[in-house]
Amino acid sequence: MKKLALAAALLGFAATSNAAIILDNTITGTVTNTFTGLADGNVAGTIAQTGATYGERFAGQTLGTIGSGAGFTFDTLSGTPTGPLTVLANAVVSDNIGMLGGSIYGDLNAQVGEGALSVLLGLDSDVFGFNVVGAETPGGSLLAQFFGRSGALLGSFSAASANSFFGFRGTAGERIAGVSLTNTDGGGIGYVNVRFNQLVTQVPEPASWTLLGLGLLAIGAARRKAVR
Repeated sequence: MKKLALAAALLGFAATSNAAIILDNTITGTVTNTFTGLADGNVAGTIAQTGATYGERFAGQTLGTIGSGAGFTFDTLSGTPTGPLTVLANAVVSDNIGMLGGSIYGDLNAQVGEGALSVLLGLDSDVFGFNVVGAETPGGSLLAQFFGRSGALLGSFSAASANSFFGFRGTAGERIAGVSLTNTDGGGIGYVNVRFNQLVTQVPEPASWTLLGLGLLAIGAARRKAVR
């Protein structure tokens, strides 16, 4: 990454999959991972932050590479993750993930910011967002893929990479449990201020189950009485 300045202009994403995930740059989130205090350099394994774990890819995804006209090479991710989602690191440290100036990035054979980065959320979220840093002008493209806990693809969005905030919201169906990020920006890009919510499924308390059971028994008794 050659630049770390943030820009205000946002380039819109084009949806290529499930419309349940939409672009929404107004999202905030109750959790923000800032990566404060993490040392610069390549990282072996995954990085744990509040509510999220960062690695290269999800189990079930296939890691590949693609070359650009400018002579750069970038990670690609294909295939369907296996459920429940499990985030993996690359066994080769220089081809995994890393930190630079407070930003997290995907690495490709020591090419900073040109590799894949995947985020596994501890709890499902209805929103997800991040700031991009280090994008070239003009640059390449950025691809974000959103997955449910089952590994199902919820949405896939691509746009020109830019030093901006990109926010997304789930509107229906399965919630966001994981996100994979790849790019074809010549200088490589990093990510800061990753934002999301932590949604807890409400489980009825024992007293609620009891009331529900009594209600079902009453309905059954009424039906039997009606048919006599």
